[in-house]
This record gives sequence, C-alpha cells and structure tokens, in this order.
Amino acid sequence: MTTEIDIFIRREGHPDPARHKVEDGLTVQALKLLLAAGGGDVVGIFIFEEDVDEPLPDHHQIRHHEHGRGHGHGHGHKVLHHSRCRHVHVAVRYAGRPIERAFGPGSTLARIKDWAEREFGIDAVDAAELSLQLAGSTDRPDEATHVGSLAKCPDCRVVFDLLPTVRVNGSGE
Repeated sequence: MTTEIDIFIRREGHPDPARHKVEDGLTVQALKLLLAAGGGDVVGIFIFEEDVDEPLPDHHQIRHHEHGRGHGHGHGHKVLHHSRCRHVHVAVRYAGRPIERAFGPGSTLARIKDWAEREFGIDAVDAAELSLQLAGSTDRPDEATHVGSLAKCPDCRVVFDLLPTVRVNGSGE
C-alpha cells in the first residue's frame, strides 16, 4: 500500500501555497515533472526545502517522516519551494545602511528578518517593533512568505526596508 503525503508548494508570483498529494518517496525529479504537467519545462527548475539555501538534488526522495534542515517538517506535511532562481539576492536597508546576502528561494521572511536584525545589531526589544517592507511600496508580506515568491526570474532580487511596525491606536473613548 502506498502512503500519500501532503506537500505545499510555494513559487514565484504566488504568495499562497498550492497543496498537492503525492506518494511518499516521490523523487524531486518526479515532482518537477508533476509540476510541469501543464506544459512547463523542468530544465532550470529547482526545488527547495523551506529555509534551506541549496536546492534538493533530483534523486532526493520526499518522505513523510523526514526531518530536514528546514522548517515545515514533522507537521504531517512538507513545505517546498519551486523556483527558476537558484538563489535570491536580498538587500535589506535600515537607518540608511544596506546589507546584502543570497538566500534560497524557500527562505521565509522571518528568517531574513532575523538575519538582518543580527547584522544590524538590533536588540530583541527593538526588533519586535520592526517589519520588512518591499522597497518602493507599502506592502509588508507575512513572515511566512517565501522570498522566492516575491522575486522574479531572471533578476532573482528583492529589496526590503526594515521599518517600525505600523500601529493603529484606539481613540481611547
């Protein structure tokens, strides 16, 4: 008897994950073919575990019981990222100072924010009051968003501003 597992696939241009039921032990190559069934090409496509910077090799088997390096494991489902970008070049600007680093497309904004806070030397109390905003916009994506969902191939780049969280104060009446 074959066991089916739930996987959630996030990808470029789609903030919400797509749910797929697949056979336990499906290879990454077979998953790529499944995802390309709508006429896409699998050449130049990468599959990443959530919060992991290197893509899974084509021979890797996706397992229900597997506990990988990324998050999203041990919850009865897997969260993966399907991307044409091998890495996303991320810049974060704070107090007039930019920092940059490449991340795997499956990296969550929570991971990127944590990295930026460490790099800028922001203490935990101040960090709780900050959030990432897409540069040139007012969009502040959820921290569970994969950076690869925001990057467009072939540029594979995203710029954020680290800003104080918007607060709505009550009228006090």
